[in-house]
Amino acid sequence: MTLALLALALASYVWFLKGAVLLRRWRGPGAGRSRVDRLRRWIARAWLLFGAVPLVALALLGQLGSLGRLPDAFVPLALAVRTALVGQGVPADTSLLAAAVAGGLAGGASVGLLIAAWRRRRGRGDLHIGHVGGLLPHSRTELRWGAAVAITAGIVEELFFRLLLPLLVTQASGSALAGFGVATLLFGLAHGYQRLAGMAATTLVGGLFAALYLYSGTLWLAMLAHVLLDFNSLVLRPAFAGAWRRH
Repeated sequence: MTLALLALALASYVWFLKGAVLLRRWRGPGAGRSRVDRLRRWIARAWLLFGAVPLVALALLGQLGSLGRLPDAFVPLALAVRTALVGQGVPADTSLLAAAVAGGLAGGASVGLLIAAWRRRRGRGDLHIGHVGGLLPHSRTELRWGAAVAITAGIVEELFFRLLLPLLVTQASGSALAGFGVATLLFGLAHGYQRLAGMAATTLVGGLFAALYLYSGTLWLAMLAHVLLDFNSLVLRPAFAGAWRRH
């Protein structure tokens, strides 16, 4: 069962990355779509392949309870992470950690906006890690869809890359470290459109999300951090750059 579900998860991963390209080739060169339509389809594909598929797989594994608690297979690694970060026997204060995550991301976003304003006053473009210009909203309508993408990605990507995929690899290999290592690597590779610098940064961020999940023992905290990070990139910074003025 585990290997079959792992194959299903990997097939979902590949189809999410390559399915749209294959469909465009099949439909022919006249099948171009608007940016909003592409965002809408991305959201639908993400909820299906990274949202519905993990829920079905977790149900078949009898692991739906892991949506609210850390799976037993992750506990030894989680204890090691917690010990490395705060010492042995110190419990995680989830509410305090959530406030720290939100505050840290808000502070980082504020610094980023100040840097962007400083660069624009000197006639320079926004500074981004990786090739992400084609992703950023250009209008008020696209900003709304950017917010939907941020919420979707934060929820379903954490469900897939921080829970289902590590769990399946852990069960197949016997190593939670291997499970999170493989999942984090695939998370970075999924952002290949951002080129090497973007993939490296995304892989690092994926590792931080994994550490946050293991330390806190709650998936929703990693989801919150992911949503806030993407909201900054896909809504706040483009809006600050003037996208909200354009219809």
